[in-house]
Amino acid sequence: MIDLRKYNIKVSTIMPGSVATNFNDHEVTEKDAWKIQPEDIGHLVLDLLKMNPRTLPSKIEVRPSKPNS
Repeated sequence: MIDLRKYNIKVSTIMPGSVATNFNDHEVTEKDAWKIQPEDIGHLVLDLLKMNPRTLPSKIEVRPSKPNS
């Protein structure tokens, strides 16, 4: 992030908790509904891109809002 700042390139780290994906050969089912959905991360990325240029969220940690039930 610091190395790229002089080129007006911003770097943000998104650290998601449980996401319903096919990572590691996992098959997404209805049991994964409590997890963060991939489109939620996509919305987060779009929100970052829309932020005022004077703002730089360096780290964003997101977790599911409801526990596994």
